[in-house]
Parts: sequence; C-alpha cells; structure tokens
Amino acid sequence: MKSTTLNVSFYCRPCKASKKGLAPIELSLIINGERAYITLPRKEYPEIFKKSIGMKKTNPIKEYLEATRGRLNDIITEMMDEGIMLNTQTLSEYFRYGGVKRYTVQMLFDEYIGLLKNRVNVDLTPRSYRKYELSRDKFYTIISPNSPVGSITNTVVAEYMSMLKRIFNTPTANGYGQRVKTVLKYGMSKGIVKTNPFMNIHLRKDITHVEFLTEEEITRIKDTDMYNESLNRMRDLFVFQASCGLSYCDMAALEPNDYQYNETGQIYIHKKRAKTGVYFTSVVLPDGVEILKRYDFQLPKISNQKYNAALKFIKSICQIEKPLHTHIARHSYATRCLNLGIRLEVVAKLLGHSSTRLTQHYAKLLEKNIIQEVQDAFNSSIFTQGGK
Repeated sequence: MKSTTLNVSFYCRPCKASKKGLAPIELSLIINGERAYITLPRKEYPEIFKKSIGMKKTNPIKEYLEATRGRLNDIITEMMDEGIMLNTQTLSEYFRYGGVKRYTVQMLFDEYIGLLKNRVNVDLTPRSYRKYELSRDKFYTIISPNSPVGSITNTVVAEYMSMLKRIFNTPTANGYGQRVKTVLKYGMSKGIVKTNPFMNIHLRKDITHVEFLTEEEITRIKDTDMYNESLNRMRDLFVFQASCGLSYCDMAALEPNDYQYNETGQIYIHKKRAKTGVYFTSVVLPDGVEILKRYDFQLPKISNQKYNAALKFIKSICQIEKPLHTHIARHSYATRCLNLGIRLEVVAKLLGHSSTRLTQHYAKLLEKNIIQEVQDAFNSSIFTQGGK
C-alpha cells in the first residue's frame, strides 16, 4: 500500500493583512502533493509572526503553533482509528468541524445542478435544465434531502423508479431516472458516493409506436378551409412542418435569412438544432415552399401551447383519427421521405440526428408500400396466379 506523505507548516501573509496590519495565521497541509489551507482563529502582525517563529526561545506564538500541531496529530490518530481516508479534504473538515463533514443528498444535487445552471443558454437549454430540477424534486419525495448521501441505496433508487412508472409512461420515467443517475455518477467521480445505487437497475427504453400522417391526411388538412384566420395560420404551420421536418422550437426560431437555395432553386435550411446542437439540412418540400411564399418567408410566431391547442380543433374539423400535435408533423416528414426511397442516412441528416439509430424510430413503412415493394421484387404473376 502506498504510504501517505504529510507536510505541515504555518503562514501569516502580509498580503492578507487588514488595515490595522493584522493577518490571519494559516495552517498549510500538503498530503501526497495536494495542498490545502486552513485559516486559524488567531491573527498577528506578519513581521512579529516571522520574528517569533525564528526565535530559539519559546514564545506565545510558537506555543500556539505547537498546540495546533498537537491537535492536528490527535485528529489524524482519530481518523486512522475510525478508518477515515486521510486527504486534504477530510483532514480539513475534521479540523474545522470536529469530524468529517456530513454530506447530504441536497448538497450533492445542489452542487451538480449549480454546475448545470452555468451552462444554460451556452450548451444547455433552459428546458433541459428544468428537467433536472423536476427529477430532483421527485427524488426528494422518496428520500429526505437532509439525509446523508450514503442513504441513497439500491433500494431507494428501485423505489424511486417504481414510483415514476406508476405516474409516467416508461420513456418519461426513464428520463427522470437517467438524470438522477447522472447526478449520482458525478458524486461517484468525486468520491462522495461510494457505491453505485443504480447497480442492476437498467433504464431500458420501450419501443414506442410512432404515429404519422399519410399523404391523404396531410392533403386533407392542407386543402381544408377552417373559416377562421387564426386556425388557417395554424394549419399552414403544421403543413410546413410536415414538409420540412423541423421540431417546433427550430421552426419558431426561423428567420428569413435562414432559407437557402441550391443551383436548381431548391429551398433548404441548414442550421443547428436548438435541442442538441447537431446540424441538420432540411429540404423543404413543395407544400412547404408554397406556404413560405404565402407568408413572404416570415412564418407566424405562436407559443407551442396555443399551437397544440389549435391542432386539436383542426383534428376535429378535418376528421383526423390520429393525435394531432407538433411532433407528428416531424414524424410524418421523416416517414414521407423514407417511403419515397430516401436512404436512412440521408433522412438522419434531414432531421439533425447524430446517428441513424435515432432515425430508425421513424422508419414506419406504409402497408401498401411493403406489398408493392415485394411485388416489384418478384415476378408479379406469382401473386395473380396462386390465389385463384
């Protein structure tokens, strides 16, 4: 086992002197090359401190330092007897508080979420940050925030996941669980959490059935007059989404100078996704181009809540049986492209996915396309002969 090296010294630095000339005496600890300072309650004039420790005769300052050193040695002995790891953090805490500081569940979450807060609007959206706060709040219903971090056991995590799955669907519950797992992994990396509470608890994602609209359903919405100016605008936004595949937040952020043209005049959009920062290249289909021209490339701005509320009315008016929300338009664009034979890798770039694994989520072929492809692959006569 590697031996522990410890160096103890004292300072009274002029740079820390007050207006009266007094500076705090500092205890310097170096353990295995790592340094920490502890400010002692006594203050002295730096020049007197320097002169006093250089004297051969005993004096009040030397006696104070020796008493401090003796106390430090007693603490180290206690820590070794209690099996507490000796490092600058634990020794400093024991010296200051009379024992190793009790690290609570709240302290762990506050520390990690505090780091996330500094990243908001840099590489983290406010919405993603808020999800960590919500996950923390749900976790506090299972374990008191004032409990020591060591109280977060495998049983506590299992109870947390069970509670989540009673009130949320599996993907949402796993999202909450994954964020708590991230906080605990941070605690493990810092040596605060000693064991992995998520051991043998797997956050598997269920296969989700992805709804999308057929061409006939999209055309029905596009051609229906809602007899209401506001609903007509919402209809146009939805058809545009189904013609470009943008998420609501990416569509809402569009400006006229975001639209680009290739050499044939095709309109496309090349930007970073607000959610992930991954670049996408969305090729706008003819229906979407028509809408862009109708609004002079300045699409209406509306909140996601009002937009989805309007889509419920449009669903009823157009007699659409499937749920109608902003993301089903993105699903529909991806499925339209895949059903037209566009390769999965290309659709991934259209949507701004970092891998085709995400795009496979949308790869839902229409039943008639499946039948047609098999008929095209084989001699169609075998289908017309055998059934008669």
